[in-house]
Amino acid sequence: MVGRKVSAAAVNVAISVSLLVGASSLSGESMRTPLEDRRVSVLGPRDPRLVRAVSLAVAEAVRRLDSAECREVFSDFADASGVPLAAKLEADGQDGRSFLGWLIFRNGEREAFCDRGAVALAADPGGRFVTVCGSRFFETQVSDPGYAAALVIHEELHVLGLGENPPSAAQITARVIARCGR
Repeated sequence: MVGRKVSAAAVNVAISVSLLVGASSLSGESMRTPLEDRRVSVLGPRDPRLVRAVSLAVAEAVRRLDSAECREVFSDFADASGVPLAAKLEADGQDGRSFLGWLIFRNGEREAFCDRGAVALAADPGGRFVTVCGSRFFETQVSDPGYAAALVIHEELHVLGLGENPPSAAQITARVIARCGR
């Protein structure tokens, strides 16, 4: 028997195809389901508790982004080239609420960086994936749902292109909480 080695590229292609097929088959449903009521998918090791925690946090983030004050957070930050995140959303015909529907969450419970510090969520600037540090995020969402929603918005800012250091993670989260509440 020949051993098989699955490359990261092959896994990414498989995930992308799966997402495209799923998105096309659900497009009618997603148009009818309010953002607040959609169940969020979490790729990777299956954990129904984590899916529920992420879904609740995203729903709360959507609710908070109904506020004009909260939406101002996208004007507070810019990407590495200096383009305000609000302008990027507008150019794509999106707003903070609708853009949350484009985020792809994945369970990173087994990743080394989830063992360090207090990381609950992480995203690379301009990427599309938000890595969820499973049990830590679950505990955060259960104990402080408003903070979990603020963390989702924080990671949304990174997906839109916001880098870090500067501003620090603490400064970003503080600004989200100042605009959107806790």
